[in-house]
Amino acid sequence: MDVLALLTFLTVVFFWLRARYRGSALGEFSSISQRERVQIAAELMQRRGYRIVSERVSHELSTYVGARRFTTYIVADFMVEREGVVYPARVRSARDPERLSGAWLRRHLFPLYVAYEAPIVYVHPDAGTMDIVDFAMEYPGASRRRRWRSRLLWLGVGVAIGWLLSLQH
Repeated sequence: MDVLALLTFLTVVFFWLRARYRGSALGEFSSISQRERVQIAAELMQRRGYRIVSERVSHELSTYVGARRFTTYIVADFMVEREGVVYPARVRSARDPERLSGAWLRRHLFPLYVAYEAPIVYVHPDAGTMDIVDFAMEYPGASRRRRWRSRLLWLGVGVAIGWLLSLQH
């Protein structure tokens, strides 16, 4: 009887710890498959005026370090066209993070941007939304303003010191 009570207690503690410290609840993820997500995304893009040119386009990318070869694949879920411009499209999977970061975008979407030289259509089939992800090499405006403020401050300090030195002679 003591063994049964101990096993019951350990089972309850195990399930409590699992539910408490696991990152998600048991029923959090939908049972929708990736193929169904892709179909929902295709319908969403067509409703928004995009025409699907091709589906599941992959390119082999090879990198050489000395004589050693490393190979990976760049995959676009769709190639879509709108107003004569062709865009690669990527469908959000269940494993993609809820909150996007710059590092994640650069790691997963920047290779598509470089390969096709066009913004990427990033589709969220669960939410029914689409985002256009565009990468641009720009100098941030805040840094530019800070740099000019610093230069003007030092110019003002130099003028003030020069003016004070000219008054003493």
